[in-house]
Amino acid sequence: MSDNFQFIERARLLLEQGRTVDAIKQVKSALEQDPDDDDALALMARCLYAQKDFDGGIALLKRAIAAEPEHSYYYYLLAFGYYRKDDNQLAISHLEQSISLHPYFAESYGLLAYVYRDLKDFKTALAKADEGLAIDPENITCLNVRSIALNKLKKTDAAIETMQYALAQDPDNEFTHSTVAWNYLEKGRHKLAAKHFREALRIDPNYANAKEGLKEALKSKIPPYKWLLRYSFWINNQGSKARWMIPLGLYFAVRISASVFEKNAGTEMIGFTIVALYLLFVITSWLINPIANLFLYFHPDGRYALNETEKYTALTVMGALLSGIGLLLLAMFVPGKEISTSLVLAGAALCFSAVPLGRIEYPLAFKKYGNQNKVSMILAGLGLITVPLAFLYLPAAIVSGGIFIVIFVINNWLGIFR
Repeated sequence: MSDNFQFIERARLLLEQGRTVDAIKQVKSALEQDPDDDDALALMARCLYAQKDFDGGIALLKRAIAAEPEHSYYYYLLAFGYYRKDDNQLAISHLEQSISLHPYFAESYGLLAYVYRDLKDFKTALAKADEGLAIDPENITCLNVRSIALNKLKKTDAAIETMQYALAQDPDNEFTHSTVAWNYLEKGRHKLAAKHFREALRIDPNYANAKEGLKEALKSKIPPYKWLLRYSFWINNQGSKARWMIPLGLYFAVRISASVFEKNAGTEMIGFTIVALYLLFVITSWLINPIANLFLYFHPDGRYALNETEKYTALTVMGALLSGIGLLLLAMFVPGKEISTSLVLAGAALCFSAVPLGRIEYPLAFKKYGNQNKVSMILAGLGLITVPLAFLYLPAAIVSGGIFIVIFVINNWLGIFR
């Protein structure tokens, strides 16, 4: 038995045990002996995938395919890397190549079904999952994506039957429990979802998908969050264009209907109610997540699931809202127009600042995160500096507040298209 084979086998075993760093050391030893060993290159790519280095893994797989162009599994791995990079078209291309070389590998059909799931083509996703299950009726990947596709297609009974069958095949599979939980959560059954998320975390306490899901399930105990989450599921199922067309359509529908009702004195109140409900919906969608995180902050299960950003945004948003509301209420009872104006401006600035405060990443860093974080920090700074200026020099506060409103409106409109 060659040393190269032993290095690769040790690395494969270590990777299966989750010891990625140790596995990489073994693969490097194998590649030192033979830099073009396609098996070692593919295994190193899997190690890099485990470390979220998909570009590095893809580069190695291309070398492996150059050495062994008829190996179907390498195309499957290459497709997986592109799928994780959200390059679905390249993922489909390489999966089709993998299937053409080896039509009896069920995992290729399962991954292809997930790609079509992400493209919102749920009928094709279901068809590909069924193709995989025709090869291997107990394939967990195909069973999971089949249940998701059926759920999206409103075939609830069939989805539940598939989920139950998947759990029967492997009751200790954290991936299956998490898939079942997300399906229940989309249907608004947050208690059942939380049960399966907890089971997934019992099996693997570090499973990020289940951690995120459990937070969503716990926050769904708050009715507005539950309703907005279901709206989010619904709008995301409509496709990428619908995610900006529906909010725009809703906005113009409100504007048109409100203007029609306001022309008649008898229906004027209806127009006002429509606008008020729409504004309540928008404001709630902006602030509900950090507010729900504050609920989790005091929840025995939830507070340990919150990350640093979620904890700080929950505290800062509620702090800004309560302080702002307090100043606005105080303005109603304080005599004197000038001080009352200052209190109203400062209170409004604090309330509006709650929105960008809820979008800032922690630990604080201006360059570390994306452009949206930079805009949020600038907006929060403008809003908060308006508060002391409202009492020290009112004209300057009006200018900073005006700049805040302009950037705030532009940023939120552009956010529809992101």
